[in-house]
Amino acid sequence: IVGVVMHKPVTRKKVIVLGIDAMDPNITEKLFKETKLPNLFRLRATGAYSRLTTTMPAESAVAWTSFATGMNPGSHGIFDFIMRDPKTYFPYLSLNEISNVKGGVKIQIRRKGDTFWNILFRNKIPCFVYFCPNTFPPDALYGRMLSGMGVPDISGTMGRFSFYTTKVLNAEDKDSRGRVIYIDSKNNIIETEIYGPKVNSKGTIIESAIPLRIVLSPERENISLEFQGKHIFLKEGNWSDWQRISFKIGIFKRVYGIARFYLKSIQPELELYMSPINFNPENPPFPISYPKNYSAKLAKKIGLYYTQGMPHDTWALSEGRLDEKAFLEHVDEILRERREILNKELAEFKSGVFFFYFDTLDMVQHMFWRYLDAKHPLYEKNPLYQNSIFRYYEKIDQIIGEVLKGVDKDTTLIILSDHGFGSFRKSIHLNRWLLEKGLLFLKPGKEESKEFFEDVDWSKTKAYALGFGGIYINKIGREGYGVVNESEVRALKQAIILGLTQLEDPQTNEKVINNVYSSDDIFKGPYINDAPDLFVGFNNGYRASWQTALGGVPKALTEDNRKKWSGEHLLDFALVPGIIFMNKKINLDNPSIIDIAPTLLGLFSINKPEAMPGKILFRDEDK
Repeated sequence: IVGVVMHKPVTRKKVIVLGIDAMDPNITEKLFKETKLPNLFRLRATGAYSRLTTTMPAESAVAWTSFATGMNPGSHGIFDFIMRDPKTYFPYLSLNEISNVKGGVKIQIRRKGDTFWNILFRNKIPCFVYFCPNTFPPDALYGRMLSGMGVPDISGTMGRFSFYTTKVLNAEDKDSRGRVIYIDSKNNIIETEIYGPKVNSKGTIIESAIPLRIVLSPERENISLEFQGKHIFLKEGNWSDWQRISFKIGIFKRVYGIARFYLKSIQPELELYMSPINFNPENPPFPISYPKNYSAKLAKKIGLYYTQGMPHDTWALSEGRLDEKAFLEHVDEILRERREILNKELAEFKSGVFFFYFDTLDMVQHMFWRYLDAKHPLYEKNPLYQNSIFRYYEKIDQIIGEVLKGVDKDTTLIILSDHGFGSFRKSIHLNRWLLEKGLLFLKPGKEESKEFFEDVDWSKTKAYALGFGGIYINKIGREGYGVVNESEVRALKQAIILGLTQLEDPQTNEKVINNVYSSDDIFKGPYINDAPDLFVGFNNGYRASWQTALGGVPKALTEDNRKKWSGEHLLDFALVPGIIFMNKKINLDNPSIIDIAPTLLGLFSINKPEAMPGKILFRDEDK
């Protein structure tokens, strides 16, 4: 019977799974040769190592959902970080849905299908899941869950920082992904505000706020931050500890958050960064753990910690609100917290499955790839950061070494990454290409369109791009203003595939796209109709533009990437495989990320559901 224990499980069995987002096989193997990863090298020698086939797209939101469910995206329904409502063409974040209901706010996870921990729960097998992407709200299980990617900040965004400055604001400041706040000093005192969630005040939606006073020392050596009875002293180039902040959101109602401050400069201009306000784990506005009180219990053990699902503030570095040194200090603090949680929780782990997720390598590679790639527009030889990526691989190896000390012969250890990495030198505006090919049209008199398809003429448009490589056919009956009959779809898709695979970079004559995949070739399952009709697999160096992701149509087809976000994995999935290590032998020639869930079930003698197409990684006698 599917999902039911075939015989009494060995309840004392222990399985430890470490998810290392974006650990790249090429870098890993390079560091093996340089003897820089001794613990992983030893695990490879005594157990097994292989490249791991990832999902298309090779995107964390998609790949880790396939890891958790053992399913193709067509069965779990997550096809991209950004998806769209076909009736309105409006994009939305794919991880969860937040809606207003009578009595408050309702949050639902968009992921469909069973996860391995759902099945283990039904079989009363303990399971402990920490920071796994796409786990907000958390699921009930025999054990604990701490939600990961998908947890917003206190304002409901994926992370919006605040930046206080005495510099006069310019147009770029107004376009910031954070909130840039002009402040004026009078007698070394600045009166401003900390902004919180939106609230309904007498029928009007306003932004909650609390007073913030910034006091500069007479000699301008430090500042004092004063709010809600707190006095925090900061020197230039220093980070604060976590600070508790609360906002009134109604009669007798408050919401509780935490934030960290970084004083970038005092002279000649004051520049103060405040992190996105994270949920306070002691009293979050929505449960971020199971059991509900576990997040608070953990805070008592280790102190306050990052709860935002994507805690690394990459936009602050991209915009220069944080410099490289401050950003890496920020990375180190997140890693320190995660390492402490791992060590304390693993020490209490007695049986079942224990999964822990690190996204350190993913974020450092996104932001520091420009120091590795001499072809990148922002390439710079800087001895301080030239080897930053490699140093973090070594830090992860040290953490793995600590875990290995507690692994006995009866414990199964699996270490995997969801994808590898490559360079992001140029943006490709896919909607511009569709416009130039007569497949997308703009309203009369318009030469470009802002995000959200603002000036697209749907009455003539046959295809449009949204997300990080998805192309949708404007189908009659599916899209709100569809114009393409089902009988025309196949020929239209073939024409787009042919045209895109012939696309060359006009500056270098390099092939921009490795492959274009039809949805019915790569996706299987009940939710395939929600998928893009085509997925573009870019070659190394190229990626769908940020404007494409949100439905923009710029004037040019290509654009040099001059953002510090310089590394990428949103390439053809065949070019960015992940990796897997085990302390057992792997008996599959081409293991895939969808093989992990059935393997975990198999370790406890549980049959996999039919919706899990993957295979077990080893023979029965190796259990």
